[in-house]
Amino acid sequence: MFAKAIASFMMLASCAFGAPGKNVQIGAPHELVSNPSGQKVTSSEAFTSGAGNRDNSNIYDGTGNAGTDQYNCYYGGWENFPPKSEWIEFDAMWNYSKSAMSTSCSDLGIGSCSNGAGAFGSGDSGQQIGMIWNAIQQVAESSLVDHRFILATILQESSGCVNVCATTNPDPSQPDNPGLMQSDGGSTFVGNSASNSAQQTSITQMVIDGTQGTADGDGLVQCINQYGNVYETQAARCYNSGSVDSSDLNNGEGATNSYVNDIANRLTGWLYSNSNFDNC
Repeated sequence: MFAKAIASFMMLASCAFGAPGKNVQIGAPHELVSNPSGQKVTSSEAFTSGAGNRDNSNIYDGTGNAGTDQYNCYYGGWENFPPKSEWIEFDAMWNYSKSAMSTSCSDLGIGSCSNGAGAFGSGDSGQQIGMIWNAIQQVAESSLVDHRFILATILQESSGCVNVCATTNPDPSQPDNPGLMQSDGGSTFVGNSASNSAQQTSITQMVIDGTQGTADGDGLVQCINQYGNVYETQAARCYNSGSVDSSDLNNGEGATNSYVNDIANRLTGWLYSNSNFDNC
């Protein structure tokens, strides 16, 4: 799950889409997860101030608007980042993201993963985008992770490209980071030529891998349960880095410094405008 950052790319009249990705974790994974598909949020605090959600069927949650497409700078600990009450509604976040997902694979660069391409096939088709919706809603319902947090992580990790290349771990004893959420040793997309049912199963599995964890490492659920009482921020840092500097969430500890800022901005409406993190 600790994939190196994919290069940022330009979209729609030279608007920069935020750079997704994580850095590879060196060493053992944070936590080995048994029975991943049965994992769910159990932290009571996560349902009041964190990324837990018992009603993901409500797609009109949040502020009731699409937020503002701008990048804001946040510093320090969790108390300085936007609380859950400031997240935009899932429906608006999803509809705003669909056009970005439709060009995500081509924008990453299609070719051979071993030669440095960002995606191994074209995508996303309208059907594949619909399958991502299905997967997010299914996994959110079973895991009790807020669907907005799952979507923000998908956009951050792969821009929503189903054919995204896995990140190769430089330590051959450790798993690579594949799929929509660049999970820890999870699954890669079955491919565009597979049947619709096989594609849906594959996409859902990629979301399970990143949300509920794999046999090789933790997902959003495990990070939320550990840091559930402090909004989404420490859970996001946990997912990206495997460890958390609670006094400075912009400290990637070898992973992506901007990761928590990026996630916080995605949850409040940022998508196309330039990231200002280097100037934060």
